[in-house]
Amino acid sequence: MKYFYVSVFSFFLFSCASIPSSTVTLTKEVIKEADNMHQLNVSLVNRLFDERKEKINLFIENKYTPTLLKKFEGLLPDSLDYKKELPNILNSIVPIINHKKDSLQSILDSQRQDILNQLNSNYSDYSKATTSLQNLINSAVKVKTTESDALSAINQLTGDKINIKKVENTINQSIDKTGNALNKLITIEKVISEK
Repeated sequence: MKYFYVSVFSFFLFSCASIPSSTVTLTKEVIKEADNMHQLNVSLVNRLFDERKEKINLFIENKYTPTLLKKFEGLLPDSLDYKKELPNILNSIVPIINHKKDSLQSILDSQRQDILNQLNSNYSDYSKATTSLQNLINSAVKVKTTESDALSAINQLTGDKINIKKVENTINQSIDKTGNALNKLITIEKVISEK
């Protein structure tokens, strides 16, 4: 999911001729929403595992313990006085029950921690990527604003004597032609070096 957001914003960043200043606010809001979603995911994982622990407790109380008691009851001789021996019987059964419960809950705690670690790791990667993206957008907007300010200042100084847009287009076309020429040279160089 983090790569999706980064890809979308990168697409907008590099495909647009200019980046509106509102993009800065939009990306901040998206990042804030992602922070909220991460906290929600952590809360949901904790709630899910708390519910599972409760189910383990209910299983131990309602099924495991009665079954274990019946098993022990079948192993005791008929001559045994249950009322007198009940504390001793419970002392031998309770550790078995507690061990089983602790074992099951320990597995759940381990699974919970693994999932939370993965969530936090993914979020950390996402956070680093979005911070970099936010910095890029801020820089691009700053450049665009500075460019607009410079063009306005030039227009104020020169009036209608110089067509700034035409000069800008000519410079951009020259840069594009230079880039195309360099690509052709690189292609020719590759062909020559292969032979």
